[in-house]
Amino acid sequence: MSYRLALLVAAGTAALGTASAQDKEGYYGAAGVAYAWEFAENDFQSEANSGVPDAQEFDSRLETGDGLGLYAAIGKYFDRGLRGEFEVSYREQPVTDMPGDGAGFAGFPTGGNSENLALGDNNDLGDLGVTAGMVNLYKDFAFDAAGRFTPYLGVGIGFAKVRGEFDNVDDETGITDAGLASATPPVGYRIYVQNDDYVTAVQGLAGASFAITDALSLDVGYRFLQTGEYDFEAYVNNEVAQVTGEYSVHETTVGLRWDFGAGAVAAKPVKAAPKPQTKTCFDGTVVPMNQACPTDEEDALTPAELRTVVYFEFDSAELSTAARSLLQRRAGEANDLDIISVVVSGNTDTSGSSSYNQRLSARRANVVRNALVQYGIDASKIRIVALGESNLAKPTQDGVREPLNRRTEVEFDF
Repeated sequence: MSYRLALLVAAGTAALGTASAQDKEGYYGAAGVAYAWEFAENDFQSEANSGVPDAQEFDSRLETGDGLGLYAAIGKYFDRGLRGEFEVSYREQPVTDMPGDGAGFAGFPTGGNSENLALGDNNDLGDLGVTAGMVNLYKDFAFDAAGRFTPYLGVGIGFAKVRGEFDNVDDETGITDAGLASATPPVGYRIYVQNDDYVTAVQGLAGASFAITDALSLDVGYRFLQTGEYDFEAYVNNEVAQVTGEYSVHETTVGLRWDFGAGAVAAKPVKAAPKPQTKTCFDGTVVPMNQACPTDEEDALTPAELRTVVYFEFDSAELSTAARSLLQRRAGEANDLDIISVVVSGNTDTSGSSSYNQRLSARRANVVRNALVQYGIDASKIRIVALGESNLAKPTQDGVREPLNRRTEVEFDF
């Protein structure tokens, strides 16, 4: 493997730990075309120590011209912006030259391929085609919140079929051992290759996708594919020889990717909690089936809860509308209980004389008593107390008007 691909693979692997793009889910399919660039670094030589006669030994390279390719893939999205796919690709490039190394090997002269001569091409020796089946792992990166532009890096590993069909023979009508042996070779080496081999392959990928719809994206990318060493037979100077080489290619790719499932991960629906089974108690309250109903004692009001205070305006013994409403509600609650007695205590503030305040507190107690009787409380159970200014709720100096002290308190006992 070339050091350039190793660096590319290492960079792609390191990048897999960085920020991810907006997660997608489900499967996708992809297909597109590739443009293979001219390349001049594909090693090509006779196999060392293979018993090849000295006259057939050579060390060259396959210089390839621009070519076209196709690819198709099916993949799956994972968490954290990762996705994996299985990809099949094919590219074909013309073999333009097989030069010498300047040390006893002058190279394979071009211009003798009769098929290419008929097509008017004096340079190409034939074609080199590579079919690859790869497993790729990608990392998509978040770039914009909408997920419309998504850069990515990827690495791949798999197998490739390298197929060579090229020669510099001027007459291919009888390409046999006997025919090649009787043919007149051009000046220098002559070669005829029509063979293939299956080898390992790795690749590095980079690019970006542009969302067209929620499910369809345009993908523009770059890949560098490197195969392992292939090995097959060829005719070299009318002799059968083992040849080896490696194939590398830079490609620009353009294609479409279609998501079979939803584009972005939708929020998973939250299941509604099951409605608990309930029961209705004797007092009308609704409680869960596993909870006991309140007892009579728990449900009944206590004397402290029934205790009531109503307030009066300055120098007044008249009940306000709010006070009457409160007394009516308390009388109704008390009537549901076994009332023993009710104590009604009238009070005043310290404004005015003590004797006047005593009489005023009595009037305030009486008006509350009468309201309770009106609302259903047995008059025989009510006792009134006039406390004047002796029972202040808020202590003050003499002669102070204090609303909290102008009151009547009602206490129930049962």
